[in-house]
Amino acid sequence: MVAVPQFPEFATSYSKNARMLRDALPDARRTTLIEIEDTLTENPDKYPERLVPLDENLFIYKHPNPPFEITYRIDWDRKILYFLHLVAPKLEVSKQLFISYSHKDEQWLLELRKWLKPLEQQDLITVWDDQKLKPGENWREEIKKALQTAKAAVLLVSQDFLTSDFIMNDELPELLEAADARGLTIFWIALSASTVDETAIIRYQAVHKEPPLEELNDGERKKQFLHIYRRIKEAVEA
Repeated sequence: MVAVPQFPEFATSYSKNARMLRDALPDARRTTLIEIEDTLTENPDKYPERLVPLDENLFIYKHPNPPFEITYRIDWDRKILYFLHLVAPKLEVSKQLFISYSHKDEQWLLELRKWLKPLEQQDLITVWDDQKLKPGENWREEIKKALQTAKAAVLLVSQDFLTSDFIMNDELPELLEAADARGLTIFWIALSASTVDETAIIRYQAVHKEPPLEELNDGERKKQFLHIYRRIKEAVEA
C-alpha cells in the first residue's frame, strides 16, 4: 500500500513584524518555532492549557520549554493561522550585530568574529555578516533583512571598504539612516590607512582608529582586539 502524505490542516501567514522577529532568531530558536508551527497547523487546540484566548479568534500560545510565546489569529473559514507577534528570551537579551566589510579584508572579519565569540556564547549578541548567506539565496534581499533587524553594526574600514560601490551605495546609507531613525549603534575599526576622515563615518565612534590594526605587531593587535571586545560588550550590556 502506498502511504498517503499528510498535509497540515491550516496554512500559516506571518505579519511583517513577526517575520522580522522570526528572521532574527538564532538557528536553534527557529527550529523550535518550526516545531510549534507544525503543532498548531495540525491542531490549533492540541494543547489548550498553553493557550490564552484574547477573543474567539485571537490567542497567545505559550510554549513551556524553551519559553516561547506566539500571538496568532485564526481564520477558521480559510484555515489560516496569522502569526502576529513572537516573544522569546533570546530576542529580549540578544542584539543582532551586523558586520560590514570588504571581501578583500576577510582575514580581519574572521579575527574579529573569534574575539566576539564569547559575547555570542553569553547570548549578548548574534553576529551577522554575508558569510551567513547560503548558495542560491537572494543575497541583496537577505542583506537588506539583516540590516533592518540589526541593533548594532561594526564597520571594518579600509580603503577597499571605502571604494566598494555596494558598501558605499547600499549598506552604509541604510546603516547611517537606521542610526538616525531608530538609534542603531555604529562602531568602526580602522584596519589600514584610508580616507575615512572625509566620509560620514567619522561622525560615529571608533572602537579603534590609531594606529590602524595593520600597522601593529601581533601582540599589540591582540591587546587592541581585547579592547574592541570590551567596548562592544559594554555597549550591548548597557
